[in-house]
Amino acid sequence: MKKIEIIMLISLLALFSCKKENTGTSSGASTSTMNVSDLPATITTYISNNYPDATIYSATKVSNSTASYVVTLSTEEQLAFDGHGNCLGDGGGFPGGGYPDGDTLHHGHGHPGHGCPGNWINIDSLPGAIKTFITANYPDYQIWHAEKDSICPAGPVISVMIRKAGMRPPEDMKLFFDQANSFLMTGQRIRFTDMPQAVKDYITSNFGTMHRCDGSEKLTLADASVDYAVYLGPPERRHKRIVLTESGTLVCEQ
Repeated sequence: MKKIEIIMLISLLALFSCKKENTGTSSGASTSTMNVSDLPATITTYISNNYPDATIYSATKVSNSTASYVVTLSTEEQLAFDGHGNCLGDGGGFPGGGYPDGDTLHHGHGHPGHGCPGNWINIDSLPGAIKTFITANYPDYQIWHAEKDSICPAGPVISVMIRKAGMRPPEDMKLFFDQANSFLMTGQRIRFTDMPQAVKDYITSNFGTMHRCDGSEKLTLADASVDYAVYLGPPERRHKRIVLTESGTLVCEQ
């Protein structure tokens, strides 16, 4: 009887050991999911200011690693932060990051339902016309994420994030298509300080007292004209999106 008890004890210890190893990585780091609301304010403020076109989807706490937090955005981009809330860059290379070593055409989840925002689109389900357009015009890029959105002045759109090999946030490019799957424009993140002076002057004159996000967007339309999207408002609230022409003429507010 004692022999059987010893065997059972050894088996239980072995099982516990396996489970314990699965919670970490070969480097000794371990991860656990956490509530987005529990993230340090320095992290949420950084994301709000630099990625105003995205929201925080999920967060992971990391122990025994250079990165203390890995945050996934609604665009499926991931960012790593240290214990002081300083951004370390792309979160895919850290424990808790979801990027595989080799990006694939079908990385994006996009499965509406439990666990994913309902406006995500499975990349395999993207209309053929959109995938054909991307293959023909951006052969060096991979589709990373797709979702349904509504932006001024275009209205309902399909937004597709594409990524070139070696490219990491925030250098990803977004392509926008209308409901007929026709190409509308590209969107690239830029700093507000890099915008045309006319755009900056308009924002200063008309929204001088509002908090301005550092992250903005350069929108290159299908006819090659260029607009700029500026995001305003405090980090804890939904941002106001202002779209202007290169010459500083207001296109729309959202």
